[in-house]
Amino acid sequence: MKYDLKEYKQLLSIPSVTAYGKKEPMTKAAGYIKKLFNQIGFKVFSRAIKGNEIILAEKMVSPARPTILFYNHYDVQPPEPLSEWVFPPFGGTVCGGKLYARGAEDNKGNFMARFTAVKLLGARLPINIKFIVDGAEEAGSPGLAEFIATYRHKLAADFCIWECGGRKDDGTPMILLGCKGICYAELAVQGAQEDLHSSKGAVVPNPAWRLAWALNTLKDKFERIRISGFYDNVRNPSADDMAALKPALFEGSPYLKKLGLKNFVLNLKGRVLLKKYYYQPALNINGLTAGYQGTGHKTVLPKAASAKIDFRLVPDQQPDEILRKLRRHLDREGFRDVKILSSHGYPPARTRLEDARPWLKALDEAAGRVYHKRLLVEPMMPASGPMYLFTRLMAKGGGHLPCFGIGIGYSGSRIHAPNEHIYLSDYERGIKYVTALIELLGRM
Repeated sequence: MKYDLKEYKQLLSIPSVTAYGKKEPMTKAAGYIKKLFNQIGFKVFSRAIKGNEIILAEKMVSPARPTILFYNHYDVQPPEPLSEWVFPPFGGTVCGGKLYARGAEDNKGNFMARFTAVKLLGARLPINIKFIVDGAEEAGSPGLAEFIATYRHKLAADFCIWECGGRKDDGTPMILLGCKGICYAELAVQGAQEDLHSSKGAVVPNPAWRLAWALNTLKDKFERIRISGFYDNVRNPSADDMAALKPALFEGSPYLKKLGLKNFVLNLKGRVLLKKYYYQPALNINGLTAGYQGTGHKTVLPKAASAKIDFRLVPDQQPDEILRKLRRHLDREGFRDVKILSSHGYPPARTRLEDARPWLKALDEAAGRVYHKRLLVEPMMPASGPMYLFTRLMAKGGGHLPCFGIGIGYSGSRIHAPNEHIYLSDYERGIKYVTALIELLGRM
């Protein structure tokens, strides 16, 4: 297979971090992706809705042939803390058979593996290919719902290949059929107009304490979320759902050892652990900010405190509903002063097996050719994304659009963390996998 990393590295060199709010790198990344598609003869269409550009590119061979819709995004997470990176986060450094960069896996690497497969097929492309490349997935894709509602007619496909996926440490390729939803929120407490000497803490309210007390009301020590009505719409997993929970999905002991931990929450193991991971909602504190956090001592009473939190949701919870219940909970607990400054979210999404079956055979056969192993089906990705917008679309042949997550990552890829990377061997297998899938579909 003849390919180089030049285009991949060029895309990785662009610091397209949505969280920074800088327009120039986002425009540059979108422009580069459109250039790549133009060079291989794809028809390119883009619109900026509520922020960064969303790109739609397609090459239609024949309406009678199968159509794959690929969903990816070109924005990335912030690279901080920069001091923990072994190599510069933007550019793509190859070392020890790995490529290091922010976005190496999530999601520029997955995009480039798919794009490269299509590029290498060239005139031999036997089916219809569409790409939708989001510019703000890491910020909640604020314009994607409107884009899809407006241009739904352009998105007709037989199935969608979702942004991410990967392999297990033993090389077994995985495919995901859904993802949890998310409700993200930033909580804030304002105190005095300025930081004060900590001696004033005897009589002046400390916003850091207020925030800590408020957070303490959200979840108990048994991991039960205490917001009234939080679990009302949780759909219990079916017998088929539980049967899909295979021990191979989550290697407990090796993963704990890799993390330097002795046990999971509540010392959970086996199917109980898997059920919580895949089918139950969760609440996480992402970050806390208050007062002085530099080197050495500074006795200060901070003027403000804030926390970033997220709820991971399962069918049939909705982020707007959870946000309303969070506000009511804080008010009832006496924390009307705790403000919710910002929020965004996605509902959860699942691909139904009856919609998935017609295409799973081809996906599995292609995986066998490249990985020499059967696909391991992951019923629900514990992370989140706007998949619900796609599973609600109608497929060309009827029924809801199936979404399948495949990709080039592995458990140690460190997405969203310093030193994100992929193995170059996984990148090459990712290209071969997509190529094999397209060739198989071309014979259908």
